[in-house]
Amino acid sequence: MDEPQAREVFEFGEFLVDAGQRLLRSRADGEPIPLTPKVFETLLFLVEHCGELVDKATLMTAVWPNVVVEENNLNQAISTLRKALGESAVEHRFIVTVPGRGYRFVAPVKRVSRPTTWQVETLATPSPDPSPSSANDAAPSEAASGILALTTGKPSRIVLPVALALVVAIALWVSMRTPESPRAVSGLSSDTATITAIGSETPTAGKLRLAVLPFENLSPDPGNAFFADGLHEEIISTLARRAPGIEIISRTTMMGYRARPKPVQQVAGELAASHVLEGSVRREQNKVRMTVQLIDARIDRHLWTQNYDRTLSDALTLQSDVAGEVASQLSIQLSGGTQPAAPLTQNPEAYDLYLKALLARVFLTQFAPIERYRHVEDLLSRAIDLDPKFAAAYAQRATFRGAMVAFNYDVSAEQVRRIREDVDAGLRLAPADPLVLAAEALYWSWVERDLARGLKSFEAAERAGLTDPMFLFGKSALTFRARRIDETLRFNERLMALDPGNPFLLTNSAAMLYGMHRPVEALRMIDRGLEQFPDDVGMPLLRGQVIFGHTGRTDEWRARLDRASAITSPLALLDQHFNLLRMEKRYAELQKLLDGVTETTVRVISGSLGGGFYGVGERPTALYRGWTALLRGDPVQAAKHGRSVLRFVERQQETDANKWFLRLLTAQGNAFLGQKERAHEAAREALELMPPSRDALSWLSAAGGSAAAYAWSDAQNEAAALLEEVAAAIPSPGPAWVARDPLFTVPLAQNSRYRVLVERVEAEMRAARL
Repeated sequence: MDEPQAREVFEFGEFLVDAGQRLLRSRADGEPIPLTPKVFETLLFLVEHCGELVDKATLMTAVWPNVVVEENNLNQAISTLRKALGESAVEHRFIVTVPGRGYRFVAPVKRVSRPTTWQVETLATPSPDPSPSSANDAAPSEAASGILALTTGKPSRIVLPVALALVVAIALWVSMRTPESPRAVSGLSSDTATITAIGSETPTAGKLRLAVLPFENLSPDPGNAFFADGLHEEIISTLARRAPGIEIISRTTMMGYRARPKPVQQVAGELAASHVLEGSVRREQNKVRMTVQLIDARIDRHLWTQNYDRTLSDALTLQSDVAGEVASQLSIQLSGGTQPAAPLTQNPEAYDLYLKALLARVFLTQFAPIERYRHVEDLLSRAIDLDPKFAAAYAQRATFRGAMVAFNYDVSAEQVRRIREDVDAGLRLAPADPLVLAAEALYWSWVERDLARGLKSFEAAERAGLTDPMFLFGKSALTFRARRIDETLRFNERLMALDPGNPFLLTNSAAMLYGMHRPVEALRMIDRGLEQFPDDVGMPLLRGQVIFGHTGRTDEWRARLDRASAITSPLALLDQHFNLLRMEKRYAELQKLLDGVTETTVRVISGSLGGGFYGVGERPTALYRGWTALLRGDPVQAAKHGRSVLRFVERQQETDANKWFLRLLTAQGNAFLGQKERAHEAAREALELMPPSRDALSWLSAAGGSAAAYAWSDAQNEAAALLEEVAAAIPSPGPAWVARDPLFTVPLAQNSRYRVLVERVEAEMRAARL
């Protein structure tokens, strides 16, 4: 590589690169940080080319000129360098891997030519490379276009009308979101699937970290593939529970290697795994043979190989046998947790149904047709009919049924009763099982909305050995809703270290960072996610909204939404279009969009990018129409739609879960009618029923809708005061939702309190530099 200037020094983050002395130093005290010569050369080349995509061949030639080396030498140098720079398990602040291409140094770098006088020349402030999916984003599609059926495994998230559309992520009944492969989640092509480990890329000395590769199905009947996948999941769960001294990488991440198998050493390097377990399963008639082998990736040596021959009935304990053998080989004393796991079943047919239900969860999101939920419910119900003592099946059925409530598919009292019965059955059969306790925690969290009891149940589940990152993310969401922000950050870091190839965790963790007023970190995480999952729909939309939320710019949001509209149901994106067209003041286009909607009600989307509307049921489309009429200056049409909203409220069965939501609709309906005092009273009631202490996310939804109702019914100071709370809150929707939304800017234009607030948050937006 080119010889650096004798006294050239580069500055980035908390570090200095002294090219003359070939040293990496701490800016705090000037102390050198040890690096081998080749690792330093790697750093220096990347720093000198900050912001550029440096392909691997170029970097290897620069660092090892005139020498033929393997790519693994470069991988190890990058790994060591990241460790020296202290990159956290949540984000890569300095070096970003571009799968299949090379690396980019993304931190701003300054060249200090004369360290004694600190004359600074700014080299670059690199911006993330557009994701591979962004090449055609500029090509717009019709706002109301799209196909009626959801065609992606992970549909785009939608944003709430009126309620400030907080872009925060909720791990709602997250156990259902374990994907079978990257394609199942995001349409990712198998030849681009790459897992990037978060945190240290090399195993810490003495630290055991196990990657269990997907088992190969050798059964004569391809239809038995579910059995191999089911055993894979059960063995991972059993190992994680029974061997707490080992870090077990999540099945979500591991299933990414089914689409594109890789050599064991490469898998270990990508995941910082000290050991790898691989195997095969053959099921034929009443016989099962499983072969597994354990590899020490640190020295590339087979430690142990074992064949298991079972009858189908005996195979029901196979995962426990394998877990015990692996833990023994790793010299770990099995603790068994505080209590044994829930007994599965001695009925092979019930076990088959249970495994099929778990594997079917890959298709379940808050956008999936209700028939998919019913299918999973039916599988678990049949398993329970065959074995009424099947505790794990009760726990899983409670979880799936709970999702139907929280996602507003079925919010009936009868459905809530069935969930409680399933939880009680699980507790009766296996009162200290981690899965059963997790199901109870999710019940308190999302059905009863009792955050304190939900956290207590999650803590009990953890003590009992709960380790599944997707279930545990429910606790993270709970601490976030309770405004325990530091705890949420630590918990997310831990979960992502265990499951680095999980797009759901990446997206939701990024959304939480956004809600915490940390947009730069959120964007870095999204960009890393897009490197791994370039065809994902949700992450690009989130990126556009993070940028809008902190700058007011809508260009990227519009491009991402146009792209999503080509492959996703128009109704599923109705909220997205309503919000974007409103922010861009394209009211005629918005009216045209609504004219094409024939439905009088739509299911309320809750969860990621959908806000805190859990268990409230449906929303009248008259709500969208009424706000559009007011913005277009048509009070007659607004009053017409206001009456429709109030008639909708009268027809609803009031519950503890939807009471605040119905008051919010009442407030807005009366605002459309010009019934000011009634609007004020209903808005106050909505806020009293949903205070921040009950659920910070749902409070934001209530606060946004109430502020709009106040603003349009001559209670401007009340609206401004509420928006001040929203702007300062954590979680928060971002300043642009307060300062740029016409639902506030139009009626509050002359309110001095609101104008002071807008001036302050606009300054915050200018300082964001996104």
